[in-house]
Amino acid sequence: MTKSMTKDTAIISQLQQDIINNSQKGFPLTSQPYKTIAEQLAHVNIVTNELEVFQAIDDLNSQEVLSRVGPVFDHKKAGASTLAALAVPAKDLDKVAGIVNQFDQVNHNYGREHTYNLWFVITASDMVALKNTIINIELLTGLPVLVLPMEASYHIDLAFSINVTGVESPFYKHESKTLSQPITDNNSDTICLSEIEKRALRGAIEKGLPTHLFPYQVIADQLALTEQQVLVQIANWQEDGLIRRFGLVIKHRKLGYDANAMVVWSIPNDDMDAVAQKLAKCAPVSLCYQRPRRLPDWPYNLFCMIHGTDRTLVLQQISQITEQLGLESIEKDVLFSFKAYKQHGARYCKAKSCKTKNVKTKTSKINAGNTENNNDIKKQGQAHG
Repeated sequence: MTKSMTKDTAIISQLQQDIINNSQKGFPLTSQPYKTIAEQLAHVNIVTNELEVFQAIDDLNSQEVLSRVGPVFDHKKAGASTLAALAVPAKDLDKVAGIVNQFDQVNHNYGREHTYNLWFVITASDMVALKNTIINIELLTGLPVLVLPMEASYHIDLAFSINVTGVESPFYKHESKTLSQPITDNNSDTICLSEIEKRALRGAIEKGLPTHLFPYQVIADQLALTEQQVLVQIANWQEDGLIRRFGLVIKHRKLGYDANAMVVWSIPNDDMDAVAQKLAKCAPVSLCYQRPRRLPDWPYNLFCMIHGTDRTLVLQQISQITEQLGLESIEKDVLFSFKAYKQHGARYCKAKSCKTKNVKTKTSKINAGNTENNNDIKKQGQAHG
């Protein structure tokens, strides 16, 4: 690493790093997934066993390195979502962040260096629930929400490899997203789930797999399904694209990746595709999206994320990208995150909304001015991470 560890940085072993780098995607759909991971690691000369893998992942969870082991859904197919922001007086930031955090529909919430200093992702079962959440956040905070749904996606990959031990991890090549063992029951009625069963299964895996050597069997028992039904349905969702990836979802800040910049650009509309496609191919870029301008308050329409462990290096990477793509004359801004207030998997299945009567609203309402309430969400959003 290029900087010293802080008290909030987790300490992980080489095995844990190797597991992270090999299991952020393609987590095994087998009865004993941790045994399968051990077998996969053996192919790249990492000697371990089922129990060691399970304990290593459990320890990552205990250190709060993991958001979950489970699915990352495609937001366009799973429900409704948007990136949103608030301009909060610095003295009220923690208090307002706490109000926002109380909504189950908010899954990511970060403090960033900007006038708009609180950035969060809202997900919901549908557009009505999403808009209602935005309205309630405005009512409880007394602040207008800047609503920035995703209009186009050019690159999505937060499953980038890490190196915090100083030793690069070898990689096992995952051959496919399908089941690792053949389906033996040819009775489609036995395998297929009803819509009610599918909704129940989605709700069960949204928060991540249970901590158990046989996690799919645990879910099956909870839902009165067979393990094979659970495995097949998850595999089908991956094939259909509802699940973009299935595996370890990492809290990068806990591993020292706390120099994380959201870079925003004001790109001429006619140049958007050409610029965004080039930007998306730049190695440091983990996310790249088009979002709407909200004039006059927000002139930017292209967003990208760069994660790093050293602020100076990240700024150098941004400068190199700007020069490489000939964007020196384009208006841009760099919003480093300085605090993670909340990070967990998106919740799409209908749940109880944050109830006004249970939220402490003694925060003084900040003058919202005449900024328009941007509730004209036309397309789905995507977490920035």
